[in-house]
Amino acid sequence: MWHVARLLQAPLSAQLKIPADPSDPWYAASGSEIKQTNLLFVSFLLNDLGHMLLSPALNDTALVIHHLGFIGASFICASYRFLPLPFSWLICGEASTILLNVRWGLLASGRAETTAMRVVEPAFALLFALARVIGYGAGLAHLWFHRERVGEGVPSGVVRSLLLLLLAGYALNLSWMRKIVAMGRSRKRRA
Repeated sequence: MWHVARLLQAPLSAQLKIPADPSDPWYAASGSEIKQTNLLFVSFLLNDLGHMLLSPALNDTALVIHHLGFIGASFICASYRFLPLPFSWLICGEASTILLNVRWGLLASGRAETTAMRVVEPAFALLFALARVIGYGAGLAHLWFHRERVGEGVPSGVVRSLLLLLLAGYALNLSWMRKIVAMGRSRKRRA
């Protein structure tokens, strides 16, 4: 979250491309901090992907594609040092994964009908909606508004590929949001 807060104060040039000069006052916010976070993010994605591939119950094609897409997006952004602000709001979306994992743990341990589950499920749905639908949508709108400056100095094919990944990720999040809402409604009907 601190990346988003700091980068929203940065000039547009630092939001869209990491300054090349380490003496630039925005270099740390959009450069070195993002690099460290990117390493953690990709490590998390690789770990989660490995866990999914080794657990048949979790082996969902959409999730595997989602993880591979964002691993690719991370490498593209890091290689070309661009889109630090979008990268930071994408990472915020992963906050909902923590509650998703807690939910999975409750289900796997036979605690589907507990107070903990009744707290975790709506909290997960709310965080998912805030981060992966509203926040991600606002980030895409920001990119659209500044589309003429997105990817300055980056090959156009790379920019188009990354933007396609971002749009596909958002479409997947919208699809998942529909499923989350449907699960919540069916749980209410059963209660």
